[in-house]
Amino acid sequence: MEAANKSSSSSSRREKEEEEEKDDNKETIKRRISSHPLYGLLMESHMGCLKLGSIPSAERDEDQELNYKQDDESKPSNSLHNLSELDHFMEAYCLALGKLKEAMEEPQQETLAFLNTMHSQLRELTTTTGPPPPHTSSGESDY
Repeated sequence: MEAANKSSSSSSRREKEEEEEKDDNKETIKRRISSHPLYGLLMESHMGCLKLGSIPSAERDEDQELNYKQDDESKPSNSLHNLSELDHFMEAYCLALGKLKEAMEEPQQETLAFLNTMHSQLRELTTTTGPPPPHTSSGESDY
């Protein structure tokens, strides 16, 4: 019975250590990403995509993100590690966000063009002065 207790406490200790190691790895990765030279561009691209479909609360979030980005830009960059995989990832992600923004903007621009055309046509219809409606000389209406 004691051997079983020792075995289970040993495995739970091992699981705890593995979990802590995973958390440390996640934090290291987060620090490497946030100190990367392309991080500011990535955040700017991300915010550009969010602005296209923004709701009023997104504007408040943008102010918070800008403050967060400024804090991150003051962090020293971690140049001791080989970041080539991270460089490729950051570049690809920035490009993907740029393409996403373009794809989101196109239908929005088409919609705005359509609405502007319709607005112009309606304005022309309501402001065009045409010939006055025909009046009958007898004073009787056509009804």
